[in-house]
Amino acid sequence: MNRLLPFLGAAFLAGCSLTPKIDPEWVSDEFPATSERVLWQVTRMTLEKEGFPVGAGLDPSTVIATSGWRLDLAPFRGQGFREQAQVRFERLEPGRYKVEVRVRHEINQDIVRPLDPQYAEWEPAPDRTDRAHVLLQRIKSWMGTELEFEP
Repeated sequence: MNRLLPFLGAAFLAGCSLTPKIDPEWVSDEFPATSERVLWQVTRMTLEKEGFPVGAGLDPSTVIATSGWRLDLAPFRGQGFREQAQVRFERLEPGRYKVEVRVRHEINQDIVRPLDPQYAEWEPAPDRTDRAHVLLQRIKSWMGTELEFEP
């Protein structure tokens, strides 16, 4: 029995995943836009205004804009994080688009050097839907759509 125990432990660990699977959470809305080019420019300005690095991830051919990672490091394990925004468009009809936004979130679990991004140990965390709502609202407001108030 004692010889079988290490094999059972190894089989158990092989079946377990060490990183949790995080399902993406997209926030979406539909609104008018004069053109896709204007929508891309507004998205770029929104990402810059909210502190997301804009790089080569803005690709009109795939209709998905992916920002760089926005770092917010902290001196303690589990308190520093990074975020990455993704925005995608779908043309519904001429002059009307569906815009979807996702903000990926990862937490730094490094205990020795948590303020140094070179040594960061990023662990996936649930998406930040609150940040996605802010990005989507900023895009929507810069497109000039009217605000709707609930009673």
